[in-house]
Amino acid sequence: MALKKRESLLFQRVRKHIKKAHFTRIESNTVNGIPDVHCLVNKQLFWLELKANDLKNRGLSKWQINWHIKYQIAGGKVFILNSPLKERALEILAVSRDSRSTRLVYKTDDTSNTGLWSCILQAASAEA
Repeated sequence: MALKKRESLLFQRVRKHIKKAHFTRIESNTVNGIPDVHCLVNKQLFWLELKANDLKNRGLSKWQINWHIKYQIAGGKVFILNSPLKERALEILAVSRDSRSTRLVYKTDDTSNTGLWSCILQAASAEA
């Protein structure tokens, strides 16, 4: 299954099962690096990049890394929601401004909807 298809399925799952939040999927060919989903949870705004892979830096492009860092510097919150292929888990990651690599913010082996909600809540409550 193609990675884009897995990411699309991940968003469908988020939208279907997380009802106490507002998600807007962004498909942009004009802004390089903009994340996939704008989120509002518990009065907290943040962006999510959806990934479903085990690649280094979760396969983020240089444009995505730059966008994440610029947004963080401006005071915004942006994370990666990853569903690794080689293990049953869900991860919330962030791009480190210093190393330009991903760092783990939160991980759960609970891949149920409860685990998905806990990932979303971690992103919403994390510091910018």
